Order: sequence, then C-alpha cells, then structure tokens
Amino acid sequence: MSPNALPTMDCAELERSLDAYLDGEFEPEEIAEAEAHLMGCPRCRAAVEAQARLRAALKAKLRDAMGADASAGRAPPELRGRVERALARERRPLWRRALSPVPVATMAACAAGALVVLSIHTGDDLLVRDAIDHHHRSLPLEVDAASMVPWFSGKLPFRPAPPHLEAGGAAPLGARLSNLREWPAAYIRYRLPQGQAGLFIVDDPDGRFDAPGREVRLGPGVVRVASAGGYNVAVWRKDEIVYSLVSDLDEQALFHLVRTAQADGGR
Repeated sequence: MSPNALPTMDCAELERSLDAYLDGEFEPEEIAEAEAHLMGCPRCRAAVEAQARLRAALKAKLRDAMGADASAGRAPPELRGRVERALARERRPLWRRALSPVPVATMAACAAGALVVLSIHTGDDLLVRDAIDHHHRSLPLEVDAASMVPWFSGKLPFRPAPPHLEAGGAAPLGARLSNLREWPAAYIRYRLPQGQAGLFIVDDPDGRFDAPGREVRLGPGVVRVASAGGYNVAVWRKDEIVYSLVSDLDEQALFHLVRTAQADGGR
C-alpha cells in the first residue's frame, strides 16, 4: 500500500459503528476511513443503504403516528410545558446560563471535591484523539477481566498494573493490546452504570507523553482533562506509567472515577 494511502475500516469495525456513522457522530478522519471502505466493499455498502432505508421508514411511521392529527400525537400539557421550558433554558445566551443561580448542593459537591484548575496545557492533541478513536471503535477484547493481568506479561515492554475502579462503579470487562501513537499500551474496558469507559496504560520513562488539556488538582494529584468527539479524557501519571481514561461520563462523574483510581495507588 502506498505510504500516502488512506487507512480504511474493516467490515467488523464498520458494522459495530454503523449507527454512529449514520447518526453523523464520526470525526472527519473516521468518515474518510468509512467511505474509503464502502467504495470497495459492496456488502457493507448494501448494509449501510438497508439500514438507512429502515431508519427513513421508521421516521415516516413515527411522523404518521405522532403527528398533530393523530390520537397519540400530542403530549399532555404538563409534559409539553416542561419540555418547552427546558428548551427555552438551553436557548438562553451562554452568559445568562453562566450567571444562573447555582444550587447549594452543587456548590457543596464542588467544594468537597477540592478541584482546582491550575492551567491550560497545550500538549499533543493527537494523543487524545488517538485514545478516543481506539476506544470508540470497540475492537474485540482479547482476554477476560479475570485473566488480564498475567495475560499482559511478556506482551508489553512493561508490566501494567491497572487500578481497581470497582469502588467508583466501574466493572472490568476485559482487555487487549493497543497503542497510543508510538507507545505500546494495555487497554482495559470497563462497564459503567451507564455506558462504558476505556483505560489505556503506557510506559513513559523519558517523560515524552505530553497530552493536552486543563491541568486540574484532583485530590492528591494533577490530572489533565480534555474533551473531543463527545468523550472526556483524563490523563494522569504515576512515576513512569501514564493512565488515560476515556469515557462519555460528564466531568464530575469522570473525576469521581479518577479519584477512585488515585486512592488505589494510580497517582
């Protein structure tokens, strides 16, 4: 393959990401990879077209069933009022939303978290995007959670020691080999109460792993937090080991999970 050739998704990757592709959730690079694959794969192209037709038919049926003239087409006035008020709030200018009163419970929770933003760090944005891309593709796991620690032995130039995140509501599903840019990585996928998270562990004895984001004082350690493509990424270091946690959790829930990792020794 030419060094300038566009990388493509394979059939399994596209099949797993079909809904995200049709929903327009792909990053530009992912769109290019998917379309390059579809150009040369009639089977996947037919699957995409069939799914798109099914979605269009479902939307048409919903419009017919829920239209203003249909018996089930209008929600109760109370529900409509709540939805309209919520939408009106979202349409308010950002400065008005920022100055809205903050509930006392929210302020107390923030204070209890002892979260202090130290600075904005401009590191290698591709490291964050690489972590998000590898997590989003949900490639098959190679080993189950019970066997993953000894399984990594001899497969990586370091011995990964994953933190125990169960206290934060995360249950390990399994692991596989991965990489972030030029760094070989252990990847562990976790099931959350809502959704999933992925933890990348890399060895960086020379201190070259330089992810971007806000530097946040989170409990005893400093964490870099970045966002892209609907995901939040938290990166922290313990000695020579770097941990990158990717999830679609909001920041407060993500911080809670990172605190759990730090309490387990992942500082």
